[in-house]
Amino acid sequence: MKRLAGPFLAAACTLAAALPAAAETRLIHAEPGPNRGVRAEATEWWIGEAARRSGGELAFDIHWGGALFGANAALTSISNGVADSGLIVGSYLESEFPELYMGDLPLSERDPWVTMHAMNEILSSYPAVQTALADKNLAYLGIYATSPLQIGCRNDALTTVDDVKGMKMRYGGVYGPVFSALGGNMVEMSIYDTFQGMETGLIDCTPTYAYFAVATKLDEMLDSLTPIKLSPASSVATFMNRDVFEDLSPEHRKVLEGLRAEVIDHFAERLSKADADAIKKMTTREKPVVIYDLSAEDDARILEAAQPVITQWKASATAKGFDAEALLAEYKRLLDKWAKIRDTQGYPWERG
Repeated sequence: MKRLAGPFLAAACTLAAALPAAAETRLIHAEPGPNRGVRAEATEWWIGEAARRSGGELAFDIHWGGALFGANAALTSISNGVADSGLIVGSYLESEFPELYMGDLPLSERDPWVTMHAMNEILSSYPAVQTALADKNLAYLGIYATSPLQIGCRNDALTTVDDVKGMKMRYGGVYGPVFSALGGNMVEMSIYDTFQGMETGLIDCTPTYAYFAVATKLDEMLDSLTPIKLSPASSVATFMNRDVFEDLSPEHRKVLEGLRAEVIDHFAERLSKADADAIKKMTTREKPVVIYDLSAEDDARILEAAQPVITQWKASATAKGFDAEALLAEYKRLLDKWAKIRDTQGYPWERG
């Protein structure tokens, strides 16, 4: 939405008087990633549904691949109106946006459908978070997550936590400090440089996700995968500039708010299938990737190594004025709530 002032406003009003009224509200939406993959498809579905449910009155022009601004500038850019809406990645904003970064905390719930629904409730209704979003001039529209975390290795393999010691491993997100604490030889590297890093021997292993490994051809480098029983990254969220959101009609705001939970179900179903297809591809090829499962004792050791990450988050959240203990307790309560819904009712796409 663009606002005109002074003589430009007068000229626009004169022109508007001579033209038919236009009902369409056209908005600029910024995406840091490319126009491919499961999340991109879900974003296009969300935008298509917004248009359909508004009778064609809500229209978004998507700018893919960070064309308007980079992922690390999304918070300030959307808040200041460089784009009307767009994706913000919480992993870049530990101290600035702890209420979103919380979705990346290494907890024990591995189901992205559960973590997304829990984060959706936090971002849409938790009072202190609503105040913080208003202060950032943001309106929350929807959440995404990765699939469950795995450690992919070439030549070497992670069969026990003791294998981490000395292992050359990519330092990835909140998991970097965890595996560093377990003795890993951590290497700073973009996830998009992982293929080359393994090819050259700079790293042996990397945190990854099955569907991502296949989509980027990283699977061609892998000999093994080890599932890690920590939460998926669930801090990738769509926001709208709050001024723009409040300028929308009540009907249009209701359409966007109504899509927040639905896009989770749409995305989670396709994410689950993409991950299952990727695992099948890797484990049935001529030289199959071997899947290793860690023991319960090793799972507990990894969770213990993750506690300093949570302690640091609490400090960041407290510095931003949150009651960190209360906020984390509510997130854990919601994780339990949505896990129970899954266990008693099944996933929405399986209910028939």
